[in-house]
Amino acid sequence: MDPRNLLSSIGEVVYSWDIQSDALTWGPNAGDVLGPIPQGALARGLGFAGLVEPGSGRSRYDAVFSSSGHDQGEGVIYRTRYAADLAGRRMWVEDAGRWFAGTDGRPACARGMLRLERPVRPDELVAQTGELGDRSALLERIASALSEHLPAERPIVVLVAAIDELARLNDDFGHEATDEIIGVVQDRLRSVTRRRDHLVRYSGNRFAILLTGCPHSQVEAAARRFSKAVAQAAIETARGIALVRLRVGAAVAPDLSSHAGTLLSAAENALSGAKAGSADAAVIARRQESREPLDSHTGFDVRALAALNERRIELALQPIVAAKSREVRFHEALLRVGLGKEGAFFATAELIPMLERRGLVRLFDHRVLELAVELLASQPAMTLSINVSPRSLADPEWLDAFLACTSAARGIAERLIVEVTETATIDNPARVAKLLGQIKSRGARIAIDDFGAGHTSLRHLRAFPIDVLKIDGTFTQNLRRSTDDRFYVRTLIDLARHLDVETVAEWVDDELQATMLADWGVTYLQGHLLGKAELWPATGAKARVVAAG
Repeated sequence: MDPRNLLSSIGEVVYSWDIQSDALTWGPNAGDVLGPIPQGALARGLGFAGLVEPGSGRSRYDAVFSSSGHDQGEGVIYRTRYAADLAGRRMWVEDAGRWFAGTDGRPACARGMLRLERPVRPDELVAQTGELGDRSALLERIASALSEHLPAERPIVVLVAAIDELARLNDDFGHEATDEIIGVVQDRLRSVTRRRDHLVRYSGNRFAILLTGCPHSQVEAAARRFSKAVAQAAIETARGIALVRLRVGAAVAPDLSSHAGTLLSAAENALSGAKAGSADAAVIARRQESREPLDSHTGFDVRALAALNERRIELALQPIVAAKSREVRFHEALLRVGLGKEGAFFATAELIPMLERRGLVRLFDHRVLELAVELLASQPAMTLSINVSPRSLADPEWLDAFLACTSAARGIAERLIVEVTETATIDNPARVAKLLGQIKSRGARIAIDDFGAGHTSLRHLRAFPIDVLKIDGTFTQNLRRSTDDRFYVRTLIDLARHLDVETVAEWVDDELQATMLADWGVTYLQGHLLGKAELWPATGAKARVVAAG
């Protein structure tokens, strides 16, 4: 019942992707699942994208940036399927997870799961791709159009259109029916494409349309023409009737740029901000300053420390409920750092990794501990869980602060749960076990967060004084679709029961998930379905609900 071996046996591996730096981090069984692929393909998102067979499906990048929705703190689901060349094996791959927004609202990082489905059959990709073009061929076509028409002062418009909510269509109708839908959409787009323009489907769900001689003032009208052609009637498939809408992004040359790569990227970025079937029909990319990273010359350290000194550190509480009764049992206290503007906060997806890289996370973990203890003292019926980074756990000052805070007031430690990540237990496990033992000796409980990636074995887990296992949401979010994930999550729940510890299922978004998990014996549920994270203090009715925890 070793989680790593079990995860490898069903062909699954988890990953984290820092989108801004393009750095990829994989679960410990990546080699078992993916095989001996080059390190360059493992370390970078762009490198891994190079393993995807052209035209076989949307890349992870496309799935993230074409997904609809805005991150409200819970992340936004993405899902795609493509064929990949894995050390000479051509395999169909399911790639799904959640992306989390940066301060500017755009995807900053993602956490997901990759699952090998089956080998690609001979000639299967030929049937799948049809008229699909790859990105490099599309860039060549754009560059050719620019060199031909810009000298004659004829503008070029790059429209990028994507079918909205493709993941939902896949869930509702299946892959084969979704392929039918994409084919009908392509036919409808072609029917309203002028002879001098060019239409190409690329990256699975995406269509590029090159408009020659289209003035800036006519771009939105052209986009509406394509959107209306697709939405004119429902699409009938073998699995049912689907209503389909497009999202459209646009970039205009030479107004924005005369470089093919810049234009295509700008149109794709504009697409990520477009709404399906909106009155404007398209978002047009405009000249702007490059996206400034959070740790740029403006001085992240100074801004973060100013927030700490000015008491702009707050807690957002997310309820964790009993799986059967749905009664609130405790809350997870999540860090929120104010920007100094009314109601504005640093994006957690960017903030936490940056604090860890700059060595500041210990100061913020210390402040979260103080705020949590203060809140528990003022709310005798409340129980809280707090996250502690590996850096803080290794810092003697944090442990001293914990011991001092919990000894100052009776009954506080018994209502406190300390969450550490599964990876925090790997380095020097004997020392970590001793630290966790000291925390537990005060009456607090210990939880392992994001459990299931395969970092720890059953023997390893037994060495730690664990009370709660929080099952990684990358597995629970796919229960509706994946029999492998259903099997794996049930096994993790059985493992926890064998260890006599409680379980929390993360990322629970719908009733089917919640019902399955409760029937399998999970102890608690956490996710959008049960309640979002709310800043404390809440007011009115919300305050009474939170206080009931």
